Amino acid sequence: MKKRDIFYTEEMINMYEDVYDLCIVGAGMFGSAAARHASTNPGLKACLIGPTEPSADEGKEREIFSSHYDEGRIVHVIDENLPHTVLSKHTISRFRELEKLSGIKFYNPVGFLLTTEKDSKDAINLLQKLLSHDIAFSDLSDGDVFKKRFPYLQMSDCDCRILDDNGAGYVSARRLVEAQKKVARLQGCEMIEDIVREVKDLREGVHQVITEKNGIIRAQRVLISAGAFTNYISLQPIGKVKMVVNQETVAMLRLSEKESEILRSMPTITYMKIKDDFPNLLNGVYILPPMQYPDGHYYLKAGRNGINSTEPNLKEVNEWYNSHGDLEIVNQLSCLLRQLLPNTNFEAVSSKTCLTCHNETGLPYIDRVTPTVTVAVVGNGVGAMTSDEVGRIAAELSLNGKWDSELPKNLFEAVLE
Repeated sequence: MKKRDIFYTEEMINMYEDVYDLCIVGAGMFGSAAARHASTNPGLKACLIGPTEPSADEGKEREIFSSHYDEGRIVHVIDENLPHTVLSKHTISRFRELEKLSGIKFYNPVGFLLTTEKDSKDAINLLQKLLSHDIAFSDLSDGDVFKKRFPYLQMSDCDCRILDDNGAGYVSARRLVEAQKKVARLQGCEMIEDIVREVKDLREGVHQVITEKNGIIRAQRVLISAGAFTNYISLQPIGKVKMVVNQETVAMLRLSEKESEILRSMPTITYMKIKDDFPNLLNGVYILPPMQYPDGHYYLKAGRNGINSTEPNLKEVNEWYNSHGDLEIVNQLSCLLRQLLPNTNFEAVSSKTCLTCHNETGLPYIDRVTPTVTVAVVGNGVGAMTSDEVGRIAAELSLNGKWDSELPKNLFEAVLE
């Protein structure tokens, strides 16, 4: 795929003569949340820039995508990473309010089951953290108790099973972003459906944001929330952000509506570790219960934890999004799910691909890198469950320079290359 040359007419250059107080680059889960929180100020002139989801044909040519083009993202409070617990607790607590404000349902609190080997170092450390920080959970390690709660799940008696049943579950990533954008728009934030190619240095108090279709947009402040695609944008004020872009493959197991109804109480699940039978899944697996996708079918989705160190170029990104992914991973995930749900009849197996981004701390970068440029990037594979709080903190930091969180600011400082 050839790099696109962008040419502007005088009309395009003058299209956005007004100067925005804040331009948010990236309309995914972080960016849309930031737009909603920033636009609560009626005197603020803000815009949110990001492309719409491409059709199948458009996706063959698209270079810039998003990881929220999907129905299922796990949300939970119990976590090995305690700052995640704080961020996700605040985020989840606002989901019902956001549904009410937007009129869009996206939240399904079916619970979250975290599984690891009994008496292992992982299990001991996790339980100690939960107890010492007074985080509510239910221990379902007892086989009889577990079977009464989830009779259709077949797990080992050697498993330690921790249930988060206090608002955990999953969200529709598509509808979550749709809800955030709808409320932000109602509050006065302008939605610009476009792809940003460049953000220029501050000049005479204004940044120029160069887009693919709409020309030049001018803003006094810029918030970068472009996720895994951040380093594919020319960001003159900050350069590149230190992160790893991960090519992720998920397995999609189709089942009938009748079968999905049997599993309606199924929680979201994470295995912290997987036995040697599945060599590509050793770092763990996440599983979402059946949900209906836009094609009308019901699917149970699973993916593996862990990252690779690939740094795909835009041509490779396009090829990845238009591929079936790693079929060996799909095969092993499918086998694992059939063991977990031995009495479930799956009709077909398919796959999906996306990109995630990660860093060494496992926490998002939320940082005012210059007085006029802030970043809120790197979801580390769990961006959905922290997204609203990350967006809120980033909006406040960008507009007022204020760190508004009980968590230490230094945990979220951006590392630039």
